[in-house]
Amino acid sequence: MKDRKTPFGFLWLVIVASLAFAAKPAPGELVAKLPQVLNPFFITIAEGRLYIVENSSTAHIYTMGEKGIIFVKTFGREGQGPGEFDFMYLIRVFKDHLDIPGSNKLSRFSLDGEYINEVKLPIGAFKGGIYRHGENYLAKDFQFDSMETTARIRLYDKNFKLIREIGARKEPRGIEKINLVSDYYSPRVAGDQIFVIASGRESIVTVYDRNGTRQEEIRLPLEPIKMTAALKDAVIKPLKENWGSRSGWDAFEKRFYFPDQTPGLDHFEIIDGKFVTRTYRYRQNYVEFVIFDQQGRELRRMFLPFTGRLSNGVLFCFYQGRYFYLRENIEGEVWELHSEKVW
Repeated sequence: MKDRKTPFGFLWLVIVASLAFAAKPAPGELVAKLPQVLNPFFITIAEGRLYIVENSSTAHIYTMGEKGIIFVKTFGREGQGPGEFDFMYLIRVFKDHLDIPGSNKLSRFSLDGEYINEVKLPIGAFKGGIYRHGENYLAKDFQFDSMETTARIRLYDKNFKLIREIGARKEPRGIEKINLVSDYYSPRVAGDQIFVIASGRESIVTVYDRNGTRQEEIRLPLEPIKMTAALKDAVIKPLKENWGSRSGWDAFEKRFYFPDQTPGLDHFEIIDGKFVTRTYRYRQNYVEFVIFDQQGRELRRMFLPFTGRLSNGVLFCFYQGRYFYLRENIEGEVWELHSEKVW
Protein backbone atom coordinates (compact mmCIF):
# COMPACT_ATOMS: atom_id res chain seq x y z
CA MET A 1 0.00 0.00 0.00
CA LYS A 2 1.15 3.56 -0.62
CA ASP A 3 1.99 5.82 2.31
CA ARG A 4 -0.75 8.33 3.10
CA LYS A 5 0.30 11.91 2.57
CA THR A 6 0.49 14.16 5.60
CA PRO A 7 1.15 17.87 5.08
CA PHE A 8 4.37 18.83 6.88
CA GLY A 9 2.63 21.45 8.97
CA PHE A 10 0.28 18.85 10.40
CA LEU A 11 2.91 16.18 11.17
CA TRP A 12 3.23 16.72 14.90
CA LEU A 13 -0.55 17.18 15.29
CA VAL A 14 -1.08 13.85 13.59
CA ILE A 15 1.27 12.37 16.16
CA VAL A 16 -0.59 14.11 18.97
CA ALA A 17 -3.78 12.38 17.86
CA SER A 18 -2.06 9.00 17.44
CA LEU A 19 -2.56 6.33 20.08
CA ALA A 20 -2.05 2.62 20.22
CA PHE A 21 -4.29 -0.39 19.75
CA ALA A 22 -3.77 -0.48 15.98
CA ALA A 23 -5.03 -4.05 15.72
CA LYS A 24 -7.15 -5.25 12.86
CA PRO A 25 -10.85 -5.68 13.74
CA ALA A 26 -12.36 -9.11 13.72
CA PRO A 27 -14.62 -9.44 10.66
CA GLY A 28 -18.33 -8.81 11.10
CA GLU A 29 -20.86 -9.31 8.33
CA LEU A 30 -19.10 -8.94 4.98
CA VAL A 31 -21.01 -6.45 2.83
CA ALA A 32 -18.71 -6.12 -0.18
CA LYS A 33 -15.16 -6.38 -1.46
CA LEU A 34 -13.89 -3.04 -2.78
CA PRO A 35 -11.07 -3.61 -5.29
CA GLN A 36 -10.97 0.10 -6.21
CA VAL A 37 -9.86 1.00 -2.67
CA LEU A 38 -6.11 1.01 -2.09
CA ASN A 39 -5.42 3.58 0.60
CA PRO A 40 -8.62 4.71 2.38
CA PHE A 41 -8.69 7.73 4.65
CA PHE A 42 -12.38 8.39 5.29
CA ILE A 43 -15.74 6.67 4.85
CA THR A 44 -19.32 7.92 5.02
CA ILE A 45 -22.70 6.65 3.85
CA ALA A 46 -25.75 8.80 3.10
CA GLU A 47 -28.63 9.00 0.67
CA GLY A 48 -28.00 5.43 -0.54
CA ARG A 49 -24.39 6.18 -1.51
CA LEU A 50 -21.07 5.10 -0.06
CA TYR A 51 -18.20 7.58 -0.28
CA ILE A 52 -14.59 6.64 0.42
CA VAL A 53 -11.75 9.17 0.36
CA GLU A 54 -8.72 7.62 -1.32
CA ASN A 55 -5.08 8.78 -1.33
CA SER A 56 -6.07 12.11 0.28
CA SER A 57 -7.10 13.79 -2.98
CA THR A 58 -9.67 11.52 -4.65
CA ALA A 59 -12.86 9.76 -3.60
CA HIS A 60 -14.84 6.74 -4.76
CA ILE A 61 -18.64 6.64 -5.01
CA TYR A 62 -20.69 3.46 -4.71
CA THR A 63 -24.46 2.96 -4.70
CA MET A 64 -26.09 0.74 -2.09
CA GLY A 65 -29.28 -1.12 -2.96
CA GLU A 66 -30.96 -4.46 -3.48
CA LYS A 67 -28.26 -5.41 -6.00
CA GLY A 68 -25.56 -4.76 -3.43
CA ILE A 69 -22.65 -2.34 -3.55
CA ILE A 70 -22.02 -1.03 -7.07
CA PHE A 71 -19.01 1.10 -7.98
CA VAL A 72 -20.01 4.33 -9.78
CA LYS A 73 -16.92 6.49 -10.26
CA THR A 74 -13.82 8.08 -8.79
CA PHE A 75 -13.64 11.88 -8.64
CA GLY A 76 -11.21 14.56 -7.52
CA ARG A 77 -7.52 14.80 -8.23
CA GLU A 78 -4.34 16.20 -6.74
CA GLY A 79 -3.63 19.88 -7.39
CA GLN A 80 -4.64 23.45 -6.57
CA GLY A 81 -7.25 24.10 -9.29
CA PRO A 82 -11.05 23.75 -9.26
CA GLY A 83 -12.04 20.25 -8.20
CA GLU A 84 -8.49 19.49 -7.09
CA PHE A 85 -7.10 18.95 -3.59
CA ASP A 86 -3.77 19.03 -1.84
CA PHE A 87 -5.47 17.10 0.95
CA MET A 88 -9.07 15.86 1.10
CA TYR A 89 -9.90 15.23 4.75
CA LEU A 90 -13.52 14.18 4.66
CA ILE A 91 -16.86 14.43 2.84
CA ARG A 92 -20.02 15.92 4.35
CA VAL A 93 -23.18 14.76 2.59
CA PHE A 94 -26.28 16.97 2.31
CA LYS A 95 -29.56 16.27 0.53
CA ASP A 96 -28.46 17.86 -2.74
CA HIS A 97 -24.67 18.28 -2.60
CA LEU A 98 -21.35 17.34 -1.01
CA ASP A 99 -19.14 19.71 0.99
CA ILE A 100 -15.47 18.72 0.89
CA PRO A 101 -12.95 20.76 2.90
CA GLY A 102 -9.34 20.87 1.75
CA SER A 103 -6.35 22.56 3.34
CA ASN A 104 -7.30 26.05 2.15
CA LYS A 105 -10.72 25.79 0.53
CA LEU A 106 -14.21 24.36 0.83
CA SER A 107 -15.45 22.67 -2.33
CA ARG A 108 -18.96 21.74 -3.38
CA PHE A 109 -19.78 18.74 -5.56
CA SER A 110 -23.03 17.10 -6.62
CA LEU A 111 -24.01 13.84 -4.94
CA ASP A 112 -22.67 12.12 -8.06
CA GLY A 113 -19.24 13.73 -7.74
CA GLU A 114 -19.59 16.54 -10.29
CA TYR A 115 -17.73 19.74 -9.39
CA ILE A 116 -19.98 22.76 -8.67
CA ASN A 117 -17.88 25.50 -7.06
CA GLU A 118 -15.50 26.28 -4.22
CA VAL A 119 -14.74 28.93 -1.63
CA LYS A 120 -11.17 29.92 -0.81
CA LEU A 121 -10.55 30.11 2.93
CA PRO A 122 -8.87 33.29 4.18
CA ILE A 123 -8.97 31.80 7.70
CA GLY A 124 -7.31 28.83 9.34
CA ALA A 125 -9.24 25.57 9.66
CA PHE A 126 -7.56 22.51 11.14
CA LYS A 127 -7.87 19.26 9.13
CA GLY A 128 -11.30 19.84 7.66
CA GLY A 129 -12.58 21.81 10.64
CA ILE A 130 -14.73 24.18 8.54
CA TYR A 131 -18.53 23.97 8.34
CA ARG A 132 -21.11 25.88 6.36
CA HIS A 133 -23.80 27.09 8.75
CA GLY A 134 -26.52 28.73 6.70
CA GLU A 135 -24.74 31.68 5.07
CA ASN A 136 -22.09 31.63 7.78
CA TYR A 137 -19.03 29.49 8.47
CA LEU A 138 -17.90 27.73 11.62
CA ALA A 139 -14.18 26.98 11.92
CA LYS A 140 -11.84 25.27 14.37
CA ASP A 141 -8.15 26.10 14.32
CA PHE A 142 -5.09 26.04 16.56
CA GLN A 143 -2.59 28.63 17.76
CA PHE A 144 0.80 27.51 19.03
CA ASP A 145 3.64 28.94 21.06
CA SER A 146 6.39 27.53 23.25
CA MET A 147 4.20 27.55 26.36
CA GLU A 148 0.77 26.36 25.25
CA THR A 149 -1.49 25.28 22.43
CA THR A 150 -4.90 26.92 22.04
CA ALA A 151 -7.82 25.47 20.09
CA ARG A 152 -10.31 28.13 18.95
CA ILE A 153 -13.82 27.73 17.54
CA ARG A 154 -15.14 30.79 15.74
CA LEU A 155 -18.23 31.79 13.76
CA TYR A 156 -17.76 33.92 10.62
CA ASP A 157 -20.20 35.59 8.24
CA LYS A 158 -20.37 34.84 4.51
CA ASN A 159 -17.47 37.25 3.88
CA PHE A 160 -15.39 35.61 6.62
CA LYS A 161 -15.78 38.54 8.97
CA LEU A 162 -15.68 37.32 12.56
CA ILE A 163 -19.11 37.25 14.19
CA ARG A 164 -17.94 35.83 17.50
CA GLU A 165 -15.63 33.37 19.14
CA ILE A 166 -17.70 30.42 20.30
CA GLY A 167 -15.02 29.13 22.60
CA ALA A 168 -11.35 28.36 23.21
CA ARG A 169 -9.45 25.69 25.05
CA LYS A 170 -5.80 25.75 26.12
CA GLU A 171 -3.41 22.83 26.34
CA PRO A 172 -0.78 23.73 29.00
CA ARG A 173 2.16 22.55 26.90
CA GLY A 174 3.52 24.15 23.76
CA ILE A 175 5.11 22.79 20.63
CA GLU A 176 8.15 21.49 22.53
CA LYS A 177 6.06 18.85 24.31
CA ILE A 178 3.63 16.42 22.70
CA ASN A 179 0.62 15.16 24.66
CA LEU A 180 -0.33 11.79 23.18
CA VAL A 181 -3.67 11.73 25.03
CA SER A 182 -4.99 15.25 24.59
CA ASP A 183 -8.34 16.46 25.87
CA TYR A 184 -11.05 16.45 23.21
CA TYR A 185 -12.49 19.75 21.99
CA SER A 186 -14.40 19.98 18.72
CA PRO A 187 -17.53 21.47 17.11
CA ARG A 188 -20.33 19.82 15.18
CA VAL A 189 -23.21 21.35 13.20
CA ALA A 190 -26.65 19.73 13.05
CA GLY A 191 -29.62 21.58 11.61
CA ASP A 192 -29.68 25.16 12.92
CA GLN A 193 -27.59 24.35 15.98
CA ILE A 194 -23.91 24.27 16.85
CA PHE A 195 -22.67 21.63 19.30
CA VAL A 196 -19.28 21.92 21.00
CA ILE A 197 -18.05 18.83 22.83
CA ALA A 198 -15.30 19.20 25.43
CA SER A 199 -13.99 16.07 27.13
CA GLY A 200 -11.32 15.91 29.80
CA ARG A 201 -12.17 15.11 33.40
CA GLU A 202 -15.77 15.76 32.34
CA SER A 203 -17.53 15.42 28.99
CA ILE A 204 -19.81 18.37 28.28
CA VAL A 205 -21.80 19.25 25.15
CA THR A 206 -22.62 22.95 24.86
CA VAL A 207 -25.41 23.87 22.44
CA TYR A 208 -25.52 27.18 20.53
CA ASP A 209 -28.07 28.61 18.12
CA ARG A 210 -27.26 29.55 14.52
CA ASN A 211 -25.98 32.96 15.69
CA GLY A 212 -23.56 31.44 18.19
CA THR A 213 -25.66 32.27 21.27
CA ARG A 214 -25.31 29.71 24.04
CA GLN A 215 -28.51 27.77 24.75
CA GLU A 216 -27.77 24.89 27.11
CA GLU A 217 -25.13 22.55 28.51
CA ILE A 218 -25.43 18.76 28.53
CA ARG A 219 -23.17 16.56 30.66
CA LEU A 220 -22.38 13.06 29.42
CA PRO A 221 -21.52 10.46 32.11
CA LEU A 222 -18.27 9.28 30.50
CA GLU A 223 -15.47 8.45 32.90
CA PRO A 224 -11.79 9.11 32.07
CA ILE A 225 -9.43 6.13 32.34
CA LYS A 226 -6.30 6.10 34.51
CA MET A 227 -3.11 6.37 32.49
CA THR A 228 -1.12 3.30 33.50
CA ALA A 229 2.42 2.34 32.53
CA ALA A 230 1.02 -0.44 30.34
CA LEU A 231 -1.22 2.03 28.51
CA LYS A 232 1.70 4.43 27.99
CA ASP A 233 3.77 1.61 26.48
CA ALA A 234 0.89 0.64 24.21
CA VAL A 235 0.46 4.26 23.09
CA ILE A 236 4.10 4.64 22.13
CA LYS A 237 4.56 1.21 20.53
CA PRO A 238 2.97 1.88 17.09
CA LEU A 239 4.77 5.22 16.78
CA LYS A 240 8.07 3.52 17.47
CA GLU A 241 7.35 0.68 15.05
CA ASN A 242 6.42 3.10 12.26
CA TRP A 243 9.41 5.37 12.85
CA GLY A 244 11.74 3.24 10.72
CA SER A 245 15.39 3.64 11.70
CA ARG A 246 16.47 4.42 15.26
CA SER A 247 17.98 7.70 14.14
CA GLY A 248 16.41 10.58 16.05
CA TRP A 249 13.87 8.43 17.92
CA ASP A 250 15.34 8.82 21.41
CA ALA A 251 15.32 12.63 21.18
CA PHE A 252 11.81 12.60 19.75
CA GLU A 253 10.50 10.27 22.47
CA LYS A 254 11.71 12.68 25.15
CA ARG A 255 9.16 15.22 23.87
CA PHE A 256 6.23 12.94 24.81
CA TYR A 257 4.28 13.41 27.99
CA PHE A 258 1.09 11.91 29.38
CA PRO A 259 -1.64 13.28 31.63
CA ASP A 260 -2.71 11.20 34.61
CA GLN A 261 -5.82 10.02 32.75
CA THR A 262 -7.45 9.92 29.35
CA PRO A 263 -10.40 12.10 28.36
CA GLY A 264 -13.84 10.52 28.62
CA LEU A 265 -14.04 10.15 24.83
CA ASP A 266 -11.94 10.43 21.71
CA HIS A 267 -14.65 10.82 19.05
CA PHE A 268 -18.07 12.49 18.90
CA GLU A 269 -20.76 12.64 16.22
CA ILE A 270 -24.46 13.52 15.97
CA ILE A 271 -26.25 10.78 14.03
CA ASP A 272 -30.02 10.36 13.64
CA GLY A 273 -30.57 12.82 16.48
CA LYS A 274 -28.28 10.86 18.84
CA PHE A 275 -24.91 11.65 20.40
CA VAL A 276 -22.51 8.88 19.36
CA THR A 277 -19.26 8.74 21.33
CA ARG A 278 -16.20 6.49 21.25
CA THR A 279 -14.28 5.96 24.49
CA TYR A 280 -10.81 4.67 25.45
CA ARG A 281 -12.09 1.31 26.70
CA TYR A 282 -10.79 -1.62 24.65
CA ARG A 283 -11.39 -5.35 24.57
CA GLN A 284 -8.83 -6.95 22.29
CA ASN A 285 -9.78 -5.74 18.78
CA TYR A 286 -12.92 -3.92 19.93
CA VAL A 287 -13.53 -0.44 21.30
CA GLU A 288 -16.45 0.91 23.32
CA PHE A 289 -19.09 3.21 21.84
CA VAL A 290 -21.72 4.89 24.01
CA ILE A 291 -24.89 6.39 22.53
CA PHE A 292 -26.91 9.15 24.22
CA ASP A 293 -30.06 11.07 23.39
CA GLN A 294 -29.84 14.85 23.14
CA GLN A 295 -30.77 15.22 26.81
CA GLY A 296 -27.66 13.25 27.76
CA ARG A 297 -29.53 10.08 28.70
CA GLU A 298 -27.56 6.94 27.94
CA LEU A 299 -29.25 4.73 25.37
CA ARG A 300 -26.71 1.98 24.81
CA ARG A 301 -23.12 0.86 25.34
CA MET A 302 -21.45 -1.60 22.99
CA PHE A 303 -18.06 -2.81 21.84
CA LEU A 304 -17.54 -2.56 18.08
CA PRO A 305 -14.57 -3.43 15.84
CA PHE A 306 -11.71 -0.98 16.23
CA THR A 307 -10.39 0.49 12.97
CA GLY A 308 -7.36 2.40 14.24
CA ARG A 309 -6.64 5.86 15.56
CA LEU A 310 -8.44 8.80 13.99
CA SER A 311 -5.18 10.38 12.82
CA ASN A 312 -5.00 7.50 10.33
CA GLY A 313 -8.43 8.38 8.97
CA VAL A 314 -12.03 7.67 9.94
CA LEU A 315 -12.68 4.20 8.57
CA PHE A 316 -16.10 3.66 10.16
CA CYS A 317 -19.54 5.26 10.05
CA PHE A 318 -23.13 4.67 11.15
CA TYR A 319 -26.00 4.35 8.69
CA GLN A 320 -29.59 3.15 9.13
CA GLY A 321 -28.88 1.66 12.53
CA ARG A 322 -25.75 -0.22 11.45
CA TYR A 323 -22.04 0.24 12.07
CA PHE A 324 -20.08 0.06 8.81
CA TYR A 325 -16.31 -0.22 8.73
CA LEU A 326 -13.45 -0.92 6.36
CA ARG A 327 -11.17 -3.89 6.95
CA GLU A 328 -8.07 -4.76 4.97
CA ASN A 329 -7.96 -8.41 3.93
CA ILE A 330 -4.20 -8.90 3.81
CA GLU A 331 -4.31 -12.38 2.33
CA GLY A 332 -6.81 -11.40 -0.34
CA GLU A 333 -5.07 -8.06 -0.95
CA VAL A 334 -8.37 -6.22 -0.95
CA TRP A 335 -10.26 -3.81 1.29
CA GLU A 336 -13.67 -5.02 2.49
CA LEU A 337 -16.77 -3.30 3.82
CA HIS A 338 -18.24 -4.98 6.90
CA SER A 339 -21.20 -4.06 9.10
CA GLU A 340 -22.89 -4.86 12.41
CA LYS A 341 -26.36 -3.90 13.60
CA VAL A 342 -26.31 -1.46 16.53
CA TRP A 343 -29.84 -0.03 16.85
